[in-house]
Order: sequence, then C-alpha cells, then structure tokens
Amino acid sequence: MATELSCSKQLATKVEELRGFHPRETGNNNHARFVKYIAKQLEGLGLVVNTDTLRFNRWELGCCKLTVQGSGVDVASAYPYSGGTPSTGVTGPLQLFSWWHRWKDNTGKIAVIKVPNPSVPISLLLDDVGHPANASDLRNFPRTYPHPVLSATVFGPDLAAAKAARTIGVVAVWKEKQLTAAQANAQYVPFTFPYQDIPAVWVAGKEGKQILDSARRRESATLTLDATVSREAPTHTVWAVVKGEVHPDETILVVTHTDGGNDVEENGAIGVLDLVRKFASERPKRTLVFVFVTGHLRSAIGNQATTEWLNAHPERWSGKKKAVAGLVIEHLGALETQRRSDGGQVEPAVQLIYATNSKMQDTLRNSWTEKMGKVLIARPAWHVHFGEGEPLYKRGIPTIALASVPKYLLATNVDDHVDSELMYEQIGVLACALRALDDTPKEQLGRAELVSCTSKLRSFVQFLLFIALNPTLVFHLSAFVKAARREDKTLLTFESTRPGEPKRNS
Repeated sequence: MATELSCSKQLATKVEELRGFHPRETGNNNHARFVKYIAKQLEGLGLVVNTDTLRFNRWELGCCKLTVQGSGVDVASAYPYSGGTPSTGVTGPLQLFSWWHRWKDNTGKIAVIKVPNPSVPISLLLDDVGHPANASDLRNFPRTYPHPVLSATVFGPDLAAAKAARTIGVVAVWKEKQLTAAQANAQYVPFTFPYQDIPAVWVAGKEGKQILDSARRRESATLTLDATVSREAPTHTVWAVVKGEVHPDETILVVTHTDGGNDVEENGAIGVLDLVRKFASERPKRTLVFVFVTGHLRSAIGNQATTEWLNAHPERWSGKKKAVAGLVIEHLGALETQRRSDGGQVEPAVQLIYATNSKMQDTLRNSWTEKMGKVLIARPAWHVHFGEGEPLYKRGIPTIALASVPKYLLATNVDDHVDSELMYEQIGVLACALRALDDTPKEQLGRAELVSCTSKLRSFVQFLLFIALNPTLVFHLSAFVKAARREDKTLLTFESTRPGEPKRNS
C-alpha cells in the first residue's frame, strides 16, 4: 500500500520541531542532535543507517562585542571562523582601508573595510532555461541580484592580507544602501573559508556609518570575539539505501544537508525523510540512496559537502552500481522575507531549480503543479552551481536540484520563513519527479550537460563588462581569488561505519 506524503499541517509541525535544533552550525550540539533525530527516523522505517564521521577544527563563538571610545557598537554578526581574542578583547586605533590602499605594516591597528553588496548579473551565475508553462510569469524577474552570501565570499575583506600586515582585528562594514542593518543581522557569512586566525566582525546601517566616521578620526576601539577552536571535532553524515526491485545496480541519489542556521537553511531533511517513507513502501525499480550530508557550512569554494560522500563511496554511484540520476533538496517552502507578525501576505521566494540536461528539464516541467508559483529552471553558468547539486553535476550525474536563495538564507535566527503549503507542493512535485526518474530507461536519462565553450566565453565577456562598470570591485576580489587558487580542506578526516562493522578510514 502506497504511503501518503505529509500534509501541510504535519509539515508545519515538523518545521517547528526543526526550530528546536536552532542553530545547527556544523558539528555543534544542536546539529549533532538533529543528525541523531534523522538516524532514528530512518531506523524506525526498518532501514540500515550508515554513518560517516568527519573530523575538523570546529570554531564556536561565545561573546562578540565592539566598543569605540568606550561606547558600544551593535555588531551585525561575527565573521565565521575568522579568529578569536582574549576575553578582554584587543584594543587599538581604527584604520580605514579603501580600494586605493595597499596592505602594509598595520601593527596594532583594527582595520575598517567597506564591503559592497552589488547587484550581480544573473547570467553570470546561471543559465536561465525557462519555467513551466503553468508557473507564474517571470518576464519581470530582475536580471541582476544582490546577495550577502555571494558578496561576503567574493567581495569580502582579505583577512589573510590583514593578518600578514600585523592587523589585530577587522571590522567589515556593509556599504550603506546596499544592505540594510536588518538584512545584515545574524548573517553567517562567508562560510567557505578555512580558519583565518584574526578576529573579524560585520557592521551595517547607522552603526556602519559611525564606524567609518570613527576610523577617519582614528579613534580607539576594542574588539572582542571570545571564540574557541575544538581540534578534530566530529560531525556525521547519515545515509540509507532502499534496494531496487528491477535494476538494483542502477542508483538514484537523493541528497540534502543537515547543518544550517534557520528553518529554511536547512530543512531539506524533512522532505527527504518524506520521500524515504513513501518509496521504501513502494518498491522502486532502481536502488535509491538517501544521503543526509554534514559539512555544508564548512564546504570550501567549489567543493560542497556531498563531495566528501561521493569520494568515500564510489561503489554507490560509479562502476557497477552506476548513478543514473540525482535529486537534491534544499530550502523548501522559502518565503521572500520572514513571515509578518501581523499575519499579512508574504510572497514565496522565486524557486531556483537546477535541471542539468534536457531530460531533467522535461521531467521537472511534467511534474509541476499550478500551485507551485514562481520558479526559475536553470543550468550552471561558468561552472557556478549553488548548493549540494554541484558535486553531482561535476561528475556528470543528471540532476534536479532545488536551491532557492532568499537574502536571509544564512541568517542564524528562528524567525518564520517557511510556507508549509508551498513546502507540501514542492515535496509532491519532487516525489513525482523521483518516480519519473525511476521509471525512465537509463539511456534516456543521459548525462549532465557541461557548460559549452560559447557559454563560457559569453559569461567571461559579461564578467569583464561588469568589472569595467564597477572598477573598484577589483580591490575586493583579492581574498576570493586567493581562496579559489588553493585547495582548502576544512573537513580533515573521514571514517565510515556500518552497524556491526569496524570503522574504516578513507
């Protein structure tokens, strides 16, 4: 007998339970509790739960404070994995750095740096291939988009250069009018860099203007980041397998991640667990591998958390047990902004869904419902693929990947961002798509279509034009360029365990 998916009221209850695990920074106690909760749910369905233990140097913030001339300044957020200070903080004169400055001896000073949040052309980030005929019309969808995650990563302060110049701390100020204090509040950005060993914070709005004025006067400030680093701290990926009845050696990977700061980032586990319940009772034709990865908030540039699982388990997707398709679920039911306290209407966010070849696009369109609203079906552009679908794309596995990106996505708060009705519709569409992928002959599924040389050239020209129109951004690119050149390894060691088996290192 077929198992029904959770209704919208049940999903709303599950989202509320998820908020009880807030925040789930990689490897912290709340995150560990949530992973155990998922494992228990899988065990309750009679499945064997496999556990991969990854160890890394975990940074955890205690106190975060900034004062100037003895007066407190509201900090929007700490820069994750930036560094730490003694409990008394570090004190020194503020030194303003702008695009025309070069890093030099800055001993004993606290650097203040403006960080832009520019509207970046969408065509630089993805290739729009349309939307379902019965979805909302997106002809008015903006062609450029500012996002704090992107800006903090690509245009954020160069902490390595600051440390080399003997700076004792960094205050990054979001440019006025490009990101409000409310939008900047509690943003866990950027999350793709390794430990930097220099304390840094973000400031926005009128507090940012105050800091800039104080830096021009070279006033004294005290920065406190009372943070700890736990060496080789554990964090866990759990995964389970539902064996196929007809083609057991062909696999479909269903992936989400479990670390996140709010009820959108990441709630994909709710949807994946619903699919586990449904398909475990319906005897799929192919083997379904349900993977709940850890480490998304410690993934390096171009190296998402799913990469670790793929590298450790080639027997589940390469060779004899070939992965013929993938389904990646992130950020379900995302609203454009947090739900209003007065009960007023809030629009759903545009649903960004990657479909990495024409068959995936057709499958998605054929699974769509009229209630799903605004959606943008995309392919990666210039090798940029947001979310945990990226590792599957790079390995040629054709994939449908939901990864909407509202501006609050990395804000670590417990506000209500989720529309449970939309969440219900999305899970239903993804279940329909998974059924279609399971039924489609392997030769029709094809492979992920890589970016063509023409598309790469077009994106490169667009990038040059964007920089030509915004020349000061060149100064802000230094940290990102350095990080992109090196191979960051934030997740240090890996152990895979099945119940009753000894640990094995990979």
